Amino acid sequence: MTKKPVLLESAMGREAPASPSNVVPMPEPAGQAGKVAKIEKLTVYVPRAAAKRLRQMALDHDRRVNDYLQEAVDMMLAKYGQKSLREFEES
Repeated sequence: MTKKPVLLESAMGREAPASPSNVVPMPEPAGQAGKVAKIEKLTVYVPRAAAKRLRQMALDHDRRVNDYLQEAVDMMLAKYGQKSLREFEES
C-alpha cells in the first residue's frame, strides 16, 4: 500500500491552491534551447597521491584539473590516430 503525499499547506492547516497559477517556467539558457549536450562526464580513478599532485599542479599553474585530463585524453587520441577533442566537439 502506498502513502498519499502530504502537501505542505495541508500539514500546516492551510488550504492548497486549486492550480499552480503562480508557477513560472524556468527559461532555457541562452543558446541552449533545443540543443542536446555534446559533452559527457567521465570518471577516472587514480592513486590518491597522483590526485593530490594534479590538484596542486592546477593551483600552481592557475588551471583546472579537468584541463590536464583533457590534455591527456588529446595525447592518447593522437597516439591512436583519432580526432582531437576539439574536432569531436565541432562534429
